[in-house]
Amino acid sequence: MRFFGETHIDFLGKRSLGFAVSAALLAVSVGSLILAGGPRLGIDFAGGSQIVVRFAQAPDLGALRDALTTAGLPEVTLQEFEAGSNEVLIRAPGAVTEGSEIDAAVAAVTAALADIYGSEDDALDINMAGQDQVLALLLRANPLEFDLDLDLEAAQAAYREGVDAIYAAKAQQGLLTTWDGFRADTADERVLSAVRDGTRLGSYAVVDSQSVGPQVGQELRRQTVQAIIWALVGLLAYITYRFQFRFGVAAVVALVHDVLVAVGAFSLSGREFNLPVVAALLTIVGYSLNDTVVVFDRIRENNTTQRRMPVFDRFNLSLNQTLSRTLLTSMTTLIVVVSLFVLGGPVINDFSFALLIGVVIGTYSSLFVAAPIVYLWEERETARRKLRA
Repeated sequence: MRFFGETHIDFLGKRSLGFAVSAALLAVSVGSLILAGGPRLGIDFAGGSQIVVRFAQAPDLGALRDALTTAGLPEVTLQEFEAGSNEVLIRAPGAVTEGSEIDAAVAAVTAALADIYGSEDDALDINMAGQDQVLALLLRANPLEFDLDLDLEAAQAAYREGVDAIYAAKAQQGLLTTWDGFRADTADERVLSAVRDGTRLGSYAVVDSQSVGPQVGQELRRQTVQAIIWALVGLLAYITYRFQFRFGVAAVVALVHDVLVAVGAFSLSGREFNLPVVAALLTIVGYSLNDTVVVFDRIRENNTTQRRMPVFDRFNLSLNQTLSRTLLTSMTTLIVVVSLFVLGGPVINDFSFALLIGVVIGTYSSLFVAAPIVYLWEERETARRKLRA
């Protein structure tokens, strides 16, 4: 399938312009990384805590930020996790101490939330209490009138069923705001009544929290760099085996070009660099290489079938012959990536942003970076052979 008819675009004639554009992109990317001290690392690499809190009503982010600063987290960042969900993503970098059993950041966030949204009622907050706390409450109330001295295990099992039913609903909803959804067939009504009487429905709940220590973050950074380097070394060996060494070098240069531009885009936009972004970068490497190999394969084929054609024309012919396939693949991929970027939500927004940059720059580098490098190398080799002759 051809996207359009036969083309005669002088790609190699525009190689100087392409190299100039690439040099400018790399200068901006590297300059941004130097000025910013590198990309803005997420907790995966920098260490710290990430907490997702769901509220019964939309919170005042300004008041919450002030309270967290007062609680000892001055570098905390807050953002709406998903539009309309009343969920807030709280990031506290560098707040985890190696070997600590309790994450200081989560404790500080919980304390700040209690100060802002707490109640004078001393009743247990069902949305923040643990299952063991509710079980202890039921054992004290003993609504099923067990003889706890003789039947403690049976009482614990019976009350555990009620606790499990309550927390299953809490896990599904994220935040309990009413008891109306609980029926007698879900758990014993006497158990539910004891829980209702002994607890209160708080206005917030921590629905997710993640913590990474500084040593773990440092190890992840090291492994990430190693993964990318070994991927490039492996690709160099593969392309050299399938084609020639100069093709392998050109492919690796184009891939390094693509990765640096993508990382620079993250630095310029202030986006967070985390593990999903690394996965996106490796995906970019594979996508860009696929386009480059298609071009290289056509060049190799034309080197055999069009030997009498000048090298310059032969390379341009190869690029024009693969142009339709390259653009068709890129545009269909972009449709999916743009959909993920616009509609995928905040969880995969950084991942889809990296892919969006990667698809565009990967297509560009196959045409204006990889192929021209091979052409210049081949021209130099031809000139050397003539001098020797």
